Amino acid sequence: MQGLLQRATDVSVLLAAIASVLLLAPSVSAEQPNIVFIISDDHDNEHLGFMGNDFVHTPNLDLLARSGTLFTRAHLPMSRCHPTLASFLSGRWPHQTGVYHNFGTKKLDPANSLPNLLKEVGYATYVEGKYWEGDPRAMGFTHGIGNSADTFVREGQAELFAFIDELGGQQPLFVWWAPKIPHLPHDPPQEYLALFDRSEIPVRPWIGEDRRESFLEKEHLSLAMEAWLDDGIGKLVAKLREKGIYDNTLFVFVIDNGWSNGLISKGSPFEKGVRTPVFFSWPAKIRGGQRFDCLTSTLDIYPTILDYAGAETPASAVGNNLRPIIEGKTTENRERLFGAIYPAFVTENDERPERDIFALYVRDERWKYMFFLQDVVESRNREYFRIQWIETDYPARRKGAEDLYDLQADPKERTNLAAKPEHAERLAEMREAVLSWWKQTGGKPIDALAE
Repeated sequence: MQGLLQRATDVSVLLAAIASVLLLAPSVSAEQPNIVFIISDDHDNEHLGFMGNDFVHTPNLDLLARSGTLFTRAHLPMSRCHPTLASFLSGRWPHQTGVYHNFGTKKLDPANSLPNLLKEVGYATYVEGKYWEGDPRAMGFTHGIGNSADTFVREGQAELFAFIDELGGQQPLFVWWAPKIPHLPHDPPQEYLALFDRSEIPVRPWIGEDRRESFLEKEHLSLAMEAWLDDGIGKLVAKLREKGIYDNTLFVFVIDNGWSNGLISKGSPFEKGVRTPVFFSWPAKIRGGQRFDCLTSTLDIYPTILDYAGAETPASAVGNNLRPIIEGKTTENRERLFGAIYPAFVTENDERPERDIFALYVRDERWKYMFFLQDVVESRNREYFRIQWIETDYPARRKGAEDLYDLQADPKERTNLAAKPEHAERLAEMREAVLSWWKQTGGKPIDALAE
C-alpha cells in the first residue's frame, strides 16, 4: 500500500513539474505568420519593377510588393553589408553595437537578436546566405548554416526547402533569406542575360561616349543578376504554395546596401549607397496596393517583425514599429533620417566607431546634408574606404568638407549647393542636428572633431 502511495506521489510531482514548464513556455499564437526576410545584396534601388522601372525583370518581387505595403524611401544605417546585417539582427545603430565595419574583429552580441526573440515565441528559425556573426545557433537560428553565401540560390535552395517540408505547418517559420546576389561576381547564367537587349538598355544622360560601352556591359550584368535573384524568390514562393503555407507568410524585403553604375553608391553617404525600398506582404492579413513615401529607417523592420510575430520588442530597439502605418492608423513616420558612414577596414588596434567614422549625414523631405570627417582620397580607396564609383568620378573630399543637395530638384545628387551663401544657415542647422543625433544615440566624442 505504501508503495502505491509513493508511486502516486511521484506521478503527482511529475505532472506538477510538466504543468509548470508549460506555464513558463512561450505561448504560440495561431495568428503568428511564417516570416521570410528577403535581403538583396548590392542592388540598385531603382532596378525593381515595383519602384517604377519597366525595363528590369523582377516579376516575383513586383507581385509581392504590390500585394502588400511598400515604403519607397527607407535608409540603411550604413551603406555596407556587415554593419547593415548586424543592424537587422539587433535593431540598433552600428556605433551602438560596435559592428560598423566589414573587416574587423567585433561580432554582434546575440542578446536580443531577432532570431533569439522569435525562437522564444515558438519560431523555428533558419539562416542561409550572407551571415557574418559567428555561431548561428548562439544568434538564435535553430536551423541552417551561416557560411553559405557563395552557394545559396546560385546552386539552389535544397536545404531550405527540406526545412520547409519538415516544419512548415507544424510551427511558425522564420527564414533569413540572404543570397550573395546580385553581389559580385556578376556571372549570371545565359538565361538571365537573354532577358535583355543591350542596345535597349537605358543609359544615364551624363554617361559620355568614352564610358558608354563599359556602362552598358556592367548594367547588362547587373540587370541579369537581379533577374536571377527574382527567380530565386519565385522558386521559394512556389515551395511555400506547394506546402500550403504561402497565405500565412509575411514577406519582408530590403537591400543590404546600394549599388549603381554611373553614380556613387556602396560605402558612401550618397542616396545610391544608403537608400532602399522596404515592403511587407502578408497575403492573408496585409492589404495590398499600399505605397508610402514617408521617411523610413530599415531599423524599423526589427520592431515591426517582432510585433507581427507576437514577440515583445526590447527597450534596446531604436526603430519605429511600422504596423500602425501598414494598418492605416497613420501615414507619418519621421521628419529626418540620419546616418554615419565608415570605411570597410577599421583602424588596427583602435577599433572604435568615433575613431573611424568618415562622414555624417542628415536628410529631410527635400534637403540632404553631408559632413566629411576625414580626407576621402582615391589612393586609399581599395585598402580602406572601399567606396563604389563605377563609371563615374571618385567622390574626393577634404576633411571638413560639406555637401548639400536639393533632392527634389536633384535626386541623383549631382550638384553640390553647399558653397552658395544663401544656404549657410541651412548648413549650420543641419550640421548641428546631425552632431546632436550622434551624441543622443550614444556616439562618443568624434576624434576628428577634437583634433
